[in-house]
Amino acid sequence: MDDLSLKLLSLLKADGRMSVTALSQALGVSRLTVDNRIKRLEAEGIISGFTVLLGTEEFKHKINGWIMINVAANKEERAIRLILRMVEISRLHTTNGKWDLAAEIQTSTLEEFDKAVSELRKIDGIEATETNLLLSKRK
Repeated sequence: MDDLSLKLLSLLKADGRMSVTALSQALGVSRLTVDNRIKRLEAEGIISGFTVLLGTEEFKHKINGWIMINVAANKEERAIRLILRMVEISRLHTTNGKWDLAAEIQTSTLEEFDKAVSELRKIDGIEATETNLLLSKRK
């Protein structure tokens, strides 16, 4: 999956009702390019009914992990909105106990994983994080 597809998925994840014209303007490409890309992502099963499905085969053999997050109380809602816009974040949960949030992160490479964690940590209000890579799945 290339950078354009990832950016397109990120925009659709944030607003699945965004028009093709708005998407093309945001991405700096033609409407035809966006339309063709959406059709290809649908054919590949990554987009279904304009819902991004990050649990498909495309993402099963990637770098996966969990990021535990503490957020300043008065900045939590904004931080959650910004975290959910990150294409690398496949799930986000509020929690109780030591951490405020738990985010599942999926990337293609360790370098992308590192970059995504760094970007997440830059979000205003995030006070602390703890990251764990998932190494193997046990049945």
